[in-house]
Order: sequence, then structure tokens, then C-alpha cells
Amino acid sequence: MGILDKAKDFAGKAKHVARDVAGKAGDTAAKGVDVAASGADKVTGGKFHDKIERVSDKIEHVFDRDGHDHGNGTNTDGGSPS
Repeated sequence: MGILDKAKDFAGKAKHVARDVAGKAGDTAAKGVDVAASGADKVTGGKFHDKIERVSDKIEHVFDRDGHDHGNGTNTDGGSPS
């Protein structure tokens, strides 16, 4: 196996590891958004509940919990959204 083949193999493995880590970080970030939205809703006494909910939903869409869309028009594999 040549050095180029080894580099391609390593890059492929790194891509899969990075995808797994990004998926886990997105889940944690989405949970943080839920906590922040709940706190903001509580502090404002529910006065801005609808606005907080809309913004929270938009932010969570960016973190899309199933890892397919990250709000930039591409899937995690670099292709177009389906």
C-alpha cells in the first residue's frame, strides 16, 4: 500500500469519526437551546412565549437531531438536502 492509499484510508476514517462527534455535539447543543428557551420563557413570565418558541425551533433545526441538515443547505456527507 502506497503513501497515497494510506492517506486516503486515514482521511476516510477521520471523516466518519468527525461525523459521529458532530452528531453528538449537535444533540447536546439542541438540549442547551431547550434549557435556554425554557429559562427565557420563565423569566419573561410567558409574555414572549411564541417568539421564544419560534426562535428555539429555528435554532434546533440548525442542529437537526438526526444529523441530516445543518442549516447550510448541505447534508453531513456534503451533498444536497433531499
